[in-house]
Amino acid sequence: MGPTAISLLIASAVALALPAQAQSLSFGEALRQAAGASGDVQGASLDVRARTLKAEALSNIDGPSLDLTAFRGRLSTDLSLDTSRLSGVAGGIGAALPNLPIPEIPKSLDREVVTNLTSFGLVGVWPIYTAGRLDAVKGVAAGMARQADAERVEAEEKLATQVAQRYFQLLLAQRVVAVRAEVTAGVLEHQRDALKLEKGGLISKAERLRADVALDGARSEEAQARSDADIAQVALDRLLDARSQVRPATPLFVNSLPVGSLQSFISSGMHENAAWKKIASKREQAEQALRLHGKQYSPTVLAIGNYNLNRGGERVVRSNWAVGVMVSVPLVHRIDTGKLIEAAKLDQERVEVTARQAGRDIPTLIEKNWRTLENARIQFLSTGSSVELARENIRLQTVAFQQGQVTSLEVVDARLNLAKIETQRAQTAYNYVLALAQLLEAAGETHRLASLAAQADIHLPLDTPQ
Repeated sequence: MGPTAISLLIASAVALALPAQAQSLSFGEALRQAAGASGDVQGASLDVRARTLKAEALSNIDGPSLDLTAFRGRLSTDLSLDTSRLSGVAGGIGAALPNLPIPEIPKSLDREVVTNLTSFGLVGVWPIYTAGRLDAVKGVAAGMARQADAERVEAEEKLATQVAQRYFQLLLAQRVVAVRAEVTAGVLEHQRDALKLEKGGLISKAERLRADVALDGARSEEAQARSDADIAQVALDRLLDARSQVRPATPLFVNSLPVGSLQSFISSGMHENAAWKKIASKREQAEQALRLHGKQYSPTVLAIGNYNLNRGGERVVRSNWAVGVMVSVPLVHRIDTGKLIEAAKLDQERVEVTARQAGRDIPTLIEKNWRTLENARIQFLSTGSSVELARENIRLQTVAFQQGQVTSLEVVDARLNLAKIETQRAQTAYNYVLALAQLLEAAGETHRLASLAAQADIHLPLDTPQ
């Protein structure tokens, strides 16, 4: 193997060993990428297209139709010719000319004709009156298309909430890693100070060992935080079907002011929630189905035209045409129409029952999420000063420890208290974002989440994984 081949192998091995370059995505970009990868959203979109095409296919069901027909085969028919009058004429001639031989003429001539037949025809049918049944068929198809569109919206809104959960959960996990890394660094510095003080005879060995134990605990907590971040990273990458690791570019955020009143979200949810759109489409389908089944015994009036161009071996075969109106009145059905009507009425009742339940559930869900959102906002704002106080306490405890006034445990407790406060604030910010996503989903306004994130006046730092 030559030097060139060895160099190529080494380059390939290095390329495989290096991780793929991470891609930085804003929340809006992540949402679009997730929609392109989601089987639920893609399936719902295909269903919308299919049902829309079906509805469009039935849009001219009450219009005219024209069919071309063709026939090639053998034709057998019986011909009968009445000759009774010819017999009377022959009798008169015989009386006038008695010496003229007159053949006997039968009263009728019967003949069976069998001939080859070639026929081309045009048949036209135009429904004139169907008692609204064809309009009902079109209405059912249109309602099914609208239901598919509502299901697509529902799938997109659920996906937006899921993306928000995993996207900002990764940011939360990375923030916790950063906090734990800071604790580890601080405790490590404290442990070094303890070693110096022990060597100087200012603290006991037991006091220094407490610093060692605290360092081990900090490193363990940091390792657990990194593991949680790795899991969150995998969950987001797979949701987006990303070829490389996704780096969130939209930070965790909190709006210091309410994003809207409770009543405004309830009003929006009572119109824009996907459940309402599905109920409206099912209500339309149920109404049209009742209209269809309720007219099964109504007459049907059709305009019909027919022309046949016939060619055969006998002169009796000629072209023919027909134009007219046909009326059809059903008398007996193989299907029990009465039960179909009762079933359609029950479908209507079921839709209305669902609508009444949704009228209670949707406002309740919106109020729950709105109050959760407000609680998280208020809680986050109320802990702002705690971080500054905790940092100052670390400084004071560190100085006091160096002067032998406090124990190692008190210094470690101060650092752990800061980590606890910062973790709680990050968790509160995540709770705020998740509650906002769930609130917008219930109100049918998930499209606002990216813009609200951009407009927020409080952002947590974006922590780059190390």
